[in-house]
Amino acid sequence: MRNANGLKHVLRRVLGASLAVTLLLTGCSAGGKITSQKIGMRETVSAEFTAQKYHFADRKNLVYVGTSGLISLYFDSETYAVAVEETNTGKMWYALPNTAESADTVDPAAVTLRISCADKLYILNSQDNAVAFETASFKPMENGIQVTYDMALDKEIADCAYSDVPEGSLYASVTVSYILSDGALRAKINCGDILLSKGFTLESLTMLDFFGAAEKAGTEDYIFVPDGCGAVEKIGEGLTGGYEHRTFVTYGDDLSLASAENTEQRVPARVPAYGMKSGSSAFLALIENGDAVSEIHEYVSKGAGSYSRVGPTFRVTDTVCSGTADRQILRTGNTYTGDVAVCYRFLADKNAGYSGMAAACRELLIRNGVLSTKTLGQTEYLPFLLTVQNAAAKNNPKHSEVLTDYSQTLELLKLMKAKSINSIYVRCNGILDGANNQGLLSESEPLKKLGSQKDFDALAQYVKTQQFQMYLNTDIISFQKKSASPARHAAKGLDGKAVGYTTDNPFFGFAGRETQSRYLTRLSDLDGLVNDFIVGMQDRDFSGYCIDDAGRYLYSDYAGDTFSRTGAVNLLSAQAAALSAGHTLMVDTGNIYMLKNADVVADLPSSTVYPQEENYFAVPFLQMLLHGIAEYAHAPANTSENPETAVLRTLEYGALPSYSWCFTKTNTETLDACFYYDNQITKAAEQYTNANELLSDLRGARMTAHEKVQDGVYKTEYNNSVLLYCNYNDTAVTVNSITVEPMSCLRVN
Repeated sequence: MRNANGLKHVLRRVLGASLAVTLLLTGCSAGGKITSQKIGMRETVSAEFTAQKYHFADRKNLVYVGTSGLISLYFDSETYAVAVEETNTGKMWYALPNTAESADTVDPAAVTLRISCADKLYILNSQDNAVAFETASFKPMENGIQVTYDMALDKEIADCAYSDVPEGSLYASVTVSYILSDGALRAKINCGDILLSKGFTLESLTMLDFFGAAEKAGTEDYIFVPDGCGAVEKIGEGLTGGYEHRTFVTYGDDLSLASAENTEQRVPARVPAYGMKSGSSAFLALIENGDAVSEIHEYVSKGAGSYSRVGPTFRVTDTVCSGTADRQILRTGNTYTGDVAVCYRFLADKNAGYSGMAAACRELLIRNGVLSTKTLGQTEYLPFLLTVQNAAAKNNPKHSEVLTDYSQTLELLKLMKAKSINSIYVRCNGILDGANNQGLLSESEPLKKLGSQKDFDALAQYVKTQQFQMYLNTDIISFQKKSASPARHAAKGLDGKAVGYTTDNPFFGFAGRETQSRYLTRLSDLDGLVNDFIVGMQDRDFSGYCIDDAGRYLYSDYAGDTFSRTGAVNLLSAQAAALSAGHTLMVDTGNIYMLKNADVVADLPSSTVYPQEENYFAVPFLQMLLHGIAEYAHAPANTSENPETAVLRTLEYGALPSYSWCFTKTNTETLDACFYYDNQITKAAEQYTNANELLSDLRGARMTAHEKVQDGVYKTEYNNSVLLYCNYNDTAVTVNSITVEPMSCLRVN
């Protein structure tokens, strides 16, 4: 009966699609239209719970679909969800929990839709609004299966053909494809094929957020999330933490959609990946399509009836509500019509952990063309990343204070060379107009007060002679608020206002106000701005650029030609390629889409944003992705709360030594203690010598494993069998008959 019913709904879907009354629309990169309407207090209308059997998997209902590599795919004939079996271990991973207890806050579903109309927000799910109504259908496909959910608030509407849906009634139809390939499972929804009643807006969809969900977990089980450099959340029974729910926004919040009403803590994710370890098995999930509009949500079980789980939500339509609770304006903009797709890789035994997840993620990113296939070559010396603070901005964008001019930069490099720091990446910050609060890119020229062309050439010649590299720090997508007209040059948000952000001023007390405010650049102008800048810098001899802002911020733009975030990803990747032509490229922070053309990543996160706890802690996931492909450094050690710990973390995570200095005293005690070079150069040289001995010949190696071996002691392993033991304790420790001194790193070949 289900099969015949399924065929009927496939035919109805085809007929409905051919009439195409209201498909989700607008391109991924341009052409969006803003609509706004006044609404009252927004009411949430949720699906009515039907029966537990539709929300929980039962192995006896599984039907075999196919096999690829060491995994087999099954279809649940009761829930219309899927399950994956590891054929070598027998481990089952279910898309819905396989323990029949209703969750206390949400009932598990394969797909959840959030749909708005006027002052109502409807939350439909595949289980209560389709499967329970017998309006779900399936279709076998090569190496997989396709499942369609025709959803509505009641069975009568859900059972309609799309063209027969009464006006004003809510109906939605979404199809999920599950495909096996190369030993992996890919789940995909084409947002352009989603059918939705006229007058309704699909704000977001959640897909497979209960995949692998655990009500009870072993003591060594955990969830991996993309917080900072990467984080592990242990989920065993009896473990407690400060957060039951965490949100990770891929590439950070879209500032064009900023809403004062959003008080939830949200953390940027630099790579759209997550995973879970269960016993001797694990999975790694990578969002391959729709990453720019995705969020990753993690929940930790609070006890019986709730589940530790992690999964993605995709923003389909840009929407913002503003105003008071009972008098709001709902604005809508771009609708994403591309695919949303998640690839699941399954790991067993010694690979079932965050190290194995990182290896699987790295392989996928390289295969997908996101990361480069290159391998770093061997050199005699480990590079030292020095950020030179050249000038600090005052409140007037045309005024600044010199901290290190060209001649002083040259003198500083000579002093470092005299202390046997034989390889230096020099990142010059504050050279352009606006100093460290740079103006509009195309109008940015080197500050004349830093010295003459002859002084710059002398610096550049020394850098070249010593085989150092010099990077010009550059903001390509933002500009100082007073340096150019926002009406002409600033991106606009969904509310029609210029979009900007504010950061702390590192030299407050010496120059400028406590914070520095910047506008984001109109994306339709970016290609021309970058080209003009490149042409204007042709007479300057330097190794490359350091892109300061585009590795941290990603936004849509509603000024002129509208750009979605997905379109912005493609645009920024193209600008990185343009800036790297004939030059080396450094990127700050490292949103993953910016790194294919990057030779160096500066300020790569080395910790988490959410507070670390006993059961929630940082792991070097990003570092394991990048090691051997690109150089990377953490935030300068001298800007850390604990510089000694930061230096040791550099060794543990295989990063370049990094400092940020100025040559001139500011006569501000706290600033000079932090940035004045003469206070730190001798100790930094000693630390560099140690780092060079430990890491110099590992630059092209892959970081294959990392683990905590005992309290305060961590082991990092490379593919050439080198082990590094880092001891953060204030006493010596013995590991495997090897003694590691306090606050030190020991290498074992």
